[in-house]
Amino acid sequence: MKFPTARTRDAFPIYGQLGIHSGPPAKVFRLPEIALEWPVTVPAGVGPVPGAGPRADPLSTEAQEGFRFLKDIGRLLEEATERVRDAVADGKVATYIPELAKADPALVGIAVHTIDGDTHHAGDATVPFTLQSISKVFALAALMRLTGPAAALDGMPCEPSGDSFHSIVRLEEESGHPRNPLINAGAILVSSRLPGANRREMAGVVEGLLASVLGASVGVDDQVYASESATGYRNRALANYMQHFGLLRNAERACEAYFTQCALSLDAVGLARAGLFLANGGSDPISGTRVIDTDSTCSILALMAMCGLYDQVGRFALSVGIPAKSAVSGGILAIVPGRMAIATYGPALGSKGNSVAGMAMLEFLSRELDLSLFR
Repeated sequence: MKFPTARTRDAFPIYGQLGIHSGPPAKVFRLPEIALEWPVTVPAGVGPVPGAGPRADPLSTEAQEGFRFLKDIGRLLEEATERVRDAVADGKVATYIPELAKADPALVGIAVHTIDGDTHHAGDATVPFTLQSISKVFALAALMRLTGPAAALDGMPCEPSGDSFHSIVRLEEESGHPRNPLINAGAILVSSRLPGANRREMAGVVEGLLASVLGASVGVDDQVYASESATGYRNRALANYMQHFGLLRNAERACEAYFTQCALSLDAVGLARAGLFLANGGSDPISGTRVIDTDSTCSILALMAMCGLYDQVGRFALSVGIPAKSAVSGGILAIVPGRMAIATYGPALGSKGNSVAGMAMLEFLSRELDLSLFR
């Protein structure tokens, strides 16, 4: 079963044909010479709407395909979580941040939000975890919203590093310039450029962006923050190296802002919802609010595709084929432009620092729903 392509969906006509609505606001989809309205609210995946009366016209092939997606996505997510539960034994939780070492390595969860408002989740998708490196995506979006993409990326050539996420090697070779904003050095540089007099205010810019999308505040896990701050020697080394070359002014404040944003906490359901604007050209499809402009969205998605999984990004492009960003807490945020946002959680990590369960679930879902951008 494949997800309807942009060519066959044409603004998701399936939902107009079935007369169902899974999002809060009623919508009218405008097709040539037709206005399709879907005002009836029913649980996602439910069949004929009670009281709707007999259909005068059969469902089109596209509508039937879309309905199968609504019906099968929940089953696929359940299957994805069950398939990977045994594989997590091959991974290990992160220990270099002591608080993360307390995570249960057996946890596995996945959530999907489509741009029309349909949502599904399975497994441990409501277990909260800290965003860690996934916060780099939202910090970059918050900075781009203030400065535009060119200023936000100034001083970074935006190339894959080929090294571990906290490596100092390239900084030494390249006069303190981070390769991209999704490795730790680049993310610390981004955090240093957020407005604010202290770490709380600077990280608050990132939290504010998330809150504006989610319609609710996002908390900081103070225990994880304290653990990260107490052991963040390598990150401070990166920041001091950049300060030596004049790229930032206050290495300690930049690191503290970075540690705080990394400790922002969501579950997989909330993370998929928070990232949905990236699947919709920078505009939140549920509220209709523009979060960032199209150029910024394109820049972020390109960086996620090139650099979001560190030195496992090439293999991920071959096997999954969508932009994604991972975190040592076990989360992965993946974006299918024009279709959906996917969030996975599994704190057991592989040798490259990415979630064993998350990588396997995304590969399964990409294959089953034909999500790869390269097909």
